[in-house]
Amino acid sequence: MTTLPPPLPQSAPRRQRWRPPALAIGAALLAAIGLFVLALGAFPVGLVRGLVENRVSAALHAKVEIGSVTRDSAFSYTPVVVLHDLRIAQPGWAGQGDFVRVATARARVPVLALLTGRFRPDRVAIDGARIALVRDASGRANWKPDDSKPDQAGTSRPSLSDLSVTNTQIVLRDAKRRLIVAGPLTVDATHGLRLTATGSFRDTPATLELTGGRIAGIDPTAPYPFVAKLASSALDFTARGTAQGVLDTRHFTAAISAQAPTLKNLDYLVEAGLFGTQPIDLTGTIRHDGRDWYVDRLGGAIGRSRFTGQATVHKYGIRTMIDARIRASRFDFDDLADSQGRAESAARLARIGPRVIPPTRIDLSKLWKTDGTIRFAADHLLSNGGTVFQSLSATLNLDNRVLTVSDIVAPLASGRMTGTARVDHRSGLPKLALDLRLAGLTLGALVGKPDMVDGVVRGHIVLRGQGETVRDALAHASGKAAIVATQGHVRRMIADVLGQSLSGAIAHAIGSPSESVPLRCLVADFRGAGGVFTPHPLAIDTGSSVGNGTGRIVLDGERIDLTLTGATKSRALLRITDPIRIGGTLSTPSVTVAGLGAQDKPSSGGVLRVLGRSIGQALGLTKSAPVPTAALPASFDCSRAVAAALR
Repeated sequence: MTTLPPPLPQSAPRRQRWRPPALAIGAALLAAIGLFVLALGAFPVGLVRGLVENRVSAALHAKVEIGSVTRDSAFSYTPVVVLHDLRIAQPGWAGQGDFVRVATARARVPVLALLTGRFRPDRVAIDGARIALVRDASGRANWKPDDSKPDQAGTSRPSLSDLSVTNTQIVLRDAKRRLIVAGPLTVDATHGLRLTATGSFRDTPATLELTGGRIAGIDPTAPYPFVAKLASSALDFTARGTAQGVLDTRHFTAAISAQAPTLKNLDYLVEAGLFGTQPIDLTGTIRHDGRDWYVDRLGGAIGRSRFTGQATVHKYGIRTMIDARIRASRFDFDDLADSQGRAESAARLARIGPRVIPPTRIDLSKLWKTDGTIRFAADHLLSNGGTVFQSLSATLNLDNRVLTVSDIVAPLASGRMTGTARVDHRSGLPKLALDLRLAGLTLGALVGKPDMVDGVVRGHIVLRGQGETVRDALAHASGKAAIVATQGHVRRMIADVLGQSLSGAIAHAIGSPSESVPLRCLVADFRGAGGVFTPHPLAIDTGSSVGNGTGRIVLDGERIDLTLTGATKSRALLRITDPIRIGGTLSTPSVTVAGLGAQDKPSSGGVLRVLGRSIGQALGLTKSAPVPTAALPASFDCSRAVAAALR
């Protein structure tokens, strides 16, 4: 029997069958990679001219033309690519002409980066260029692509280690800032960056200067020094600082100074939403980090006001968040109006006369993108017209066009005012709400005659109205305004006049002119709607008389029309015929006492006239109707009235 040999293993021929093809494929791949690498080193960059034109055109929404693209060597993985006759047209909205024209631009760039579109050269040389920067009045700029994403823009680190610019002209036409300048730009290894441009800012002759360190063989991420100056009669501004990398305008620290006729002129440059003021002289230190700003120190003068402060400004999408602290050693609210605003105020004053309620604008429509908190304190308040307030502190919080002013503390010569104010401008006209309290005041300090009348004063004001200014809103306000005085004294002769006791007034004026009686309470509790407020009540209780008031105060025009009648707590031998009348306005009230105007000088004729009218009324000889008089009163319920007024 023949024995068969054992079968051969199946795996051996299988390995023999695939080994040669696998080796061949591997060799082919290596060869292809090698050829590709060699091809990259000798890549004909002229082929990417159309790609570059299309990508830049799409980004800028403008026509881009390149005469030719060449390279400086036949073989290199980081060749110097040369663009000849580069032209970028202005976008349609910017008018005719070119945005950029460059005779020659050289840039060293890795070929692979060029193919993938990640064009970040480290060496650039530009010769024979003209760059026309244009921004319209709405803020649209030709150097900012319309589809740019501000949260992501400019996040890459600087890459330039070498830059030279020769025979180049920069033209800037910024309609929003009203800044028009033009001048030569050079960057070389000896003097660094230099731009001196002349023109106008806010229709005044201006010079813009930019200087920076040299950009030749440097670490592109190393600190880069710069100086920026704008000099004109409208604004003299200087920033000396250090960027975190070469030409890194998004990450820097700078010391700044600014002088201008108004803060608004500085705002045209920094675009922070500032307003017109008296002349400014400011210094500070700022930092810029991406989209965020940090004001580490700010101080100086606005008109007569002197202040220091710090602030942070963060950007979240389209919204701005502010957190700031401001402290003024002295502060004048009039400094927050520029010359035009003061002229308008003077014209308004001449037309309508002085007013107590300020015309401060509370329109928040321009702040719909801004939120934040500002903590403000003024150690000493100034006012050309004088002010009863000594200082002021408050916290301002803005949230989606709702401004809340809380923790208001305004000390007076004696006592202080505290409370909150709120402006809601989410829809319609601004809605103003005030809730203020007065405490610790003295009646003598308020009227300036502590020997005549004095007492402890408290108050509570709760008003709501709608309008573009504080004055407009309160002209149609509803709510209450109450002030009370207790635990005081009043001159006996004044108490007699209040009680309409002519005999008592004459007797005490002659016999005891300095005698006083207790002031149990004065309650002026005005309530109303539509800007018209009436007493609930207006009452005075002294040790010898009581008075009761009627009438109204109209906040539209601040007009006063009040009548105060009274009676003595003991029977008067002869009563004064006429009541006390208060008219005029809140700023210039007029008082008629016992038939004599406040401006009338006391005289024997005046006294005889009052005496004659009163005797005639008592005897029924006068033709005028008798004034209703209060019945002989019991003591006024001061505690209840005071509690209701201050509630």
